[in-house]
Amino acid sequence: MRRWAPDLGDTWAPGAVAVSQALWWLAARPDPRLAPGVCAVAVVAVVALLYRRRVPGPALAGAALATALAAPVVGAAPAGPAAVLLTAYALVVHRTAAVSAAGVAAVVAGFAVTAAASGASARATVATALVLGAVAAGVWAVGRFRRRVRADRASAETFRAAVDGFAPLAVAQERRRLSTELHDVAGHRLTAILVSAGAALRLADPVLRERAIEHAIGAGQAAVDDLDRVVASAGRDDEVGIEAVDQLMAGHPWVRYERTARVVPPAVAALAHLIVREALTNLMRYAQGAAATVRITADPGGCTVTVLDGGGSRAAGDVGSGLGIAGLRARVEAVGGDLDAGPAGPGWRVRARLPWRPGAAPGAAPGAGATPPVRATTGAPPGVRMWAGAGAAVRDGAMVVLALGLSTGTVLLPGGDGPDPLAAPIPATLLVALLVLHALPLAWRRLAPGAALVAALTVQVAWLAGTAAGWTRHDPAETFLWCWWVELALVYAVGAYRPAASLGFAAPLAVAAVGGVALGAGADITGNRAAAGAVLGVVLAIPLVAAWLAGRLVTTRRSRRSTAEAAARETVRRHADSAARGERARIVDDLRASARLHATSALAAAEAGRLDEVAAQARAGLVALRRLLHGLPQDRPDPPPAVAALSDLAARRRSALRFVGEPRSLPAPLEVAAHRAGAALIADGAVATVTYVAGGIGLEVRRCPPVGAEVLRSLRDLTDAASGSVAVDTDRTTVRVWLPEALR
Repeated sequence: MRRWAPDLGDTWAPGAVAVSQALWWLAARPDPRLAPGVCAVAVVAVVALLYRRRVPGPALAGAALATALAAPVVGAAPAGPAAVLLTAYALVVHRTAAVSAAGVAAVVAGFAVTAAASGASARATVATALVLGAVAAGVWAVGRFRRRVRADRASAETFRAAVDGFAPLAVAQERRRLSTELHDVAGHRLTAILVSAGAALRLADPVLRERAIEHAIGAGQAAVDDLDRVVASAGRDDEVGIEAVDQLMAGHPWVRYERTARVVPPAVAALAHLIVREALTNLMRYAQGAAATVRITADPGGCTVTVLDGGGSRAAGDVGSGLGIAGLRARVEAVGGDLDAGPAGPGWRVRARLPWRPGAAPGAAPGAGATPPVRATTGAPPGVRMWAGAGAAVRDGAMVVLALGLSTGTVLLPGGDGPDPLAAPIPATLLVALLVLHALPLAWRRLAPGAALVAALTVQVAWLAGTAAGWTRHDPAETFLWCWWVELALVYAVGAYRPAASLGFAAPLAVAAVGGVALGAGADITGNRAAAGAVLGVVLAIPLVAAWLAGRLVTTRRSRRSTAEAAARETVRRHADSAARGERARIVDDLRASARLHATSALAAAEAGRLDEVAAQARAGLVALRRLLHGLPQDRPDPPPAVAALSDLAARRRSALRFVGEPRSLPAPLEVAAHRAGAALIADGAVATVTYVAGGIGLEVRRCPPVGAEVLRSLRDLTDAASGSVAVDTDRTTVRVWLPEALR
């Protein structure tokens, strides 16, 4: 029963409607025989309003149906129309754009059909549909704005509550970065020292011993240098040429090396270098003495790196970290490639396919089905439908519908004492065209408010000229009063969205001047029209200047809020950087007291010719490094809801994540929405791409298994509340999300 009990916060609206219905009955004193119909509509309206937030669709349908059926009998009773408006608003606030637009459109169509069925003329039916459509568009625009504000506020509160998590996340990311770097470089050097020293000690060959000592000196010094470089680096992979692989293989002459890929992009070459180095390290640890082959071959759209061995003895199998192949697989998948590692006969094989272009399908040539790279441009990533996520632009489109419906519908409504403005076809066509042209500038009032206002005023001037020439038959004063709210909205937009240094203050004065001329030319003006127009223009200037000042106030508050948010973010960033530096210093101390100390001792022993001590110190260094690597990733906190924190989330779920475009500070609601979308989509083994563009942020996730219907439903609701959109491939394995950084 509690499930269907109305919430206490939903009772104010039905109570107000019930009271207004009772007051209407007392004031209007209608025929008592209408009491059953009035009560029935009131009951339906109250019930619909009680459940307008829980089930807004059925609530709107019930209120609209009761109002439409009872309208010919009840007449102007307020309960029905009020319930329709409020339930329609609730539908827009609590449901997606497509669902709410379909719902309010169905209600408008239903009322238009009811009007036609009740005997209204075609012109009256169309006028009714236009006016109701205008009201519905206004309700939809306000509801969509409210939905976005609610979502933004909730996301901002979530972001503020998670601010304390950024420092622990920075510490965890620094740990992971250092663990990867230490495994890639220092582990390889120490393993090579241990294997060569161990082989020389077992064989007791003076020549081999001399070579092992010489190798230990060079590799030991390199290991110390690598450790020092890692702890001082910023965590960026150096892009090396393919020649670095050649130099690496020159130090392993017993491995067969083949390279047919002649020209390799630096990023691909750096990744190939990491793969070969890791494979060689594992080869020395687990397959000493085995015949091995390293191949780098060119493919139509990339290259393939293959390392194959025939099996051998374990030289240092107890000092590995177990993180190498997993880390390499994440890096390879992040650029759109794939990596296989596993048994091959008696030995082991590692094979990685690397595309030339990040994000392309492995081995795909340009134009042969490869996924085009996502570019950091000024729009949504490819495959994302812009109409669903235009945010404020869609609401401005609804404002255009509002302006068109009110003005054109009012003109079409029959009746009135004056002449019919649509009696003659040519003046009627011109009047409707001017109404349409006057409403269209609302569509770009945020993007280009000054140009939009100029366009609207140009239509007004053309209208006055047409009236003076006798082309239209409508009173210019009445026409201006119908439509001047469009100029009022555009003047507000000039104040809110144009730079303060521009001549925005001229906007209300220009509208007041045109309005004064239009009102002074009205049919009801007698005497000196110029003086009357001047006085009326001054009167008009008061609300116009107030609207412009309101816009300036809003943009000033928005600027101050943005500045405060930026300052708060900078404080959080500095705190996180300080925590990361502190963690780096702690790890440096651990390295100096463990792995680096052993590497230095191994170098000193090699310089003194004590090969047995070289092997012992190299092994001790690897063991210390292994302990450090396994200790670093532990006790990681949950990542806070931010775009950068998605990398930690992807690492937890063994997925690959890469960023395209120049990272920048984003509004907190956008950060939270992007994080939640990523958390819903990034599964084990997924490959995700975050794209920074000028107008927002894009997220593409390739995953297996396909995304479920429930996850997709919640994702659509999330992105819709943020004025974004979702595109899904037919097999549901690739999902693209677009989240705009739109103006309210």
